[in-house]
Amino acid sequence: MKKVFVVILFIILAITVSILLLWKIPFYAKLKSISVPDGCEEITTEIEFSDVYRLHIIGERVIKYDGGYDVLEDYVQRNNSDAKLKNISVHPFFTDRDDFAVYPNDYEVDAKEQDKYCVIEYYYQFK
Repeated sequence: MKKVFVVILFIILAITVSILLLWKIPFYAKLKSISVPDGCEEITTEIEFSDVYRLHIIGERVIKYDGGYDVLEDYVQRNNSDAKLKNISVHPFFTDRDDFAVYPNDYEVDAKEQDKYCVIEYYYQFK
């Protein structure tokens, strides 16, 4: 009986640890699956739960692209399926949004290059 209890406890612990450590993987994969033009430099990808206004998951993939925001947004819209683009949007990096996962002041960015930074954002709000 004691062995069964230990096995059940181990299974519960393994499931709990998996949920706590691995929950970001599907959202990370979703952001990474978005096709971007050649020449894009990925700076970082961040994913987190947020409770600003309502509970939601936000993921942000920061991209530096010499073509700028307009070209990147157009490319993403034309070269990814509707299914891939569900809950996805593209924003200039240096805009005021209420809920950053990644903050512009986390990076040393030359003021002359601000227009080259963009964010591909995944946003899912729980209902």
